[in-house]
Amino acid sequence: MTTDSIIKADSKITLRYAVSLADGTVIEEADDTPESIQLGQGEFINELEQKLYGMKAGDSDDIIIPALEALFGDYDESRIQKLDHSVFDDGEAPQQGHIIEFTLPNGSTVPGIIREITKENVMVDFNHPLCGRDIMFAVDIVTVENNEEA
Repeated sequence: MTTDSIIKADSKITLRYAVSLADGTVIEEADDTPESIQLGQGEFINELEQKLYGMKAGDSDDIIIPALEALFGDYDESRIQKLDHSVFDDGEAPQQGHIIEFTLPNGSTVPGIIREITKENVMVDFNHPLCGRDIMFAVDIVTVENNEEA
């Protein structure tokens, strides 16, 4: 392995990163602990991996990923559902703007954004919370490792 090389498709990199919407709304705060990932293994979205290519240890950048329909899907009004208040009896009381994880009958989970609360019901948006949103990754590359070429 060679270290501190330029990032390419199969590099193992250690980085610090934070994720926010392009408007500055924080999605995942930066952590001082660097994370190591192997590119090409599906750990990061392909569009982000490609924007890392050519960077090297010590580089920092704010990378904008435009709204990706293929990643989060098209916004679908039919995915906004009216739920009875009783759905929330066993958990956290719904608050407008909060994202709550709902368990489906098959055991999988899906996030829902509380859009409106009325006396009669709660409007929950089951579109992916990042659907149609531009995302910014603030990255600091710590190390880069590449397999030596024969």
